[in-house]
Amino acid sequence: MFTAKKMFLNMIRNRGRSAILAVFSFLTVFFVGIYFGNLEQNEGLLSALGEKIPVSASIANSTGDRLTGLDITEKRLELFLELGLEDYTVTAESYGNIGFGPENTEQRASIHLTGTNTAASMDAWKPEFSLERAQVEEILSEEAGQGPLLERGTAPQNLSNTAEESTSGRDVKRTGRCLLNESYIQERGLSWQVGDVIDINLYRALYDEFDGVAGFVEITSAELEIAGFYQTAPESALEAADLVCPLSWLAEQHRQAGSELLYSSAKGTVADPLALNDLKIKAEKAKFPQTNLQSIGGRPGNALVIDDRFFIQTASQLKSSIHLLKLFMAPLLVLVIGISAMVSFFAMCHRKQEIYLERCMGRKKSQIVAELVGENTVLSLLGGAAALLFIPSYTEMLPVTGFLHGGDYRIFILAAFLGIRIVTTLAPAIWISRENPMKIF
Repeated sequence: MFTAKKMFLNMIRNRGRSAILAVFSFLTVFFVGIYFGNLEQNEGLLSALGEKIPVSASIANSTGDRLTGLDITEKRLELFLELGLEDYTVTAESYGNIGFGPENTEQRASIHLTGTNTAASMDAWKPEFSLERAQVEEILSEEAGQGPLLERGTAPQNLSNTAEESTSGRDVKRTGRCLLNESYIQERGLSWQVGDVIDINLYRALYDEFDGVAGFVEITSAELEIAGFYQTAPESALEAADLVCPLSWLAEQHRQAGSELLYSSAKGTVADPLALNDLKIKAEKAKFPQTNLQSIGGRPGNALVIDDRFFIQTASQLKSSIHLLKLFMAPLLVLVIGISAMVSFFAMCHRKQEIYLERCMGRKKSQIVAELVGENTVLSLLGGAAALLFIPSYTEMLPVTGFLHGGDYRIFILAAFLGIRIVTTLAPAIWISRENPMKIF
């Protein structure tokens, strides 16, 4: 109790020396905190880079200049889905004619339809839906006898599986739900409402060498229930489909007719962009060829294109910064220890006469050491704690994945600095307390 009281009296009596030690602690903790804060921030940015800069993988033609309007076989799509991607977006185009009139069959009109597993594939059209977005997603990923063909973000079961009959009271193999383009209805003066069922004859388009439609092959006849409507932006009117249906339903019609569905596009997001090399090795084993500008190109979709250039460039810069900061961690630690030891040594030398007089008055060496160490520790704690108020906490803005693996790095820095101050103060305090106090005379 006496030692603690005298320690605080010494700090008050020697305000100038106490202020210097507190300022030293403040500056050391502040600059070290900024240093480690930059390291933590860069590691957090690197860990979250995949969310900020998503890396996408898409099936393309052999030249890599075409990502849509392809002919992708079911086998090729299965290999693509086995790469371990997420947030899949797959589409398939088809054509047909629908019946309308009093009996729904008196007249027929051609229609261009797209099968997809997610409303994200329609975003380029800037659609406005008559339903909530969540309802649209539910419709497009609904089951077709065997469960969702491609529920967004997950890989489906084998695409060649044959669906079983549904017992829900509706023949899901032949009847599905769809979304209709309002422009298509208005142009034909139709008055269809949600819940109406239309019959449709499905066709597959045949293309000539110039990628023009040369003819059609009839696939099957089916029915679609209107579940909602959408309206596209004027600039997207030409590219937007007249009708959008679940991809699983469209694929099922082809399977039941014994005809393979050719998919138009397939895209996914790399789940772990930091493991891109593993993905590329897996793609190579799946026999995805690299794009070749000298090849024929055309509609066949058999190559894989990974859009990773910007991600790799940014990740390389972050890794270089992290490596440089880690490289100087050891020199920084040595510098802090050295400066702390020097400050403690000169502080002890400045108090030699005071310590010798206390020894002559009969104070124990252990009491003197405890007083000196305690005084420096309290001043270091005050200065270091004040510095924490000026150091930004990057862990509040980013995932904590850096060198601490959790927690606030600022507390770690303060605790480490206090440990250094105690050790570097203890050594000179023991040394000076053991000297012969008669030197004062």
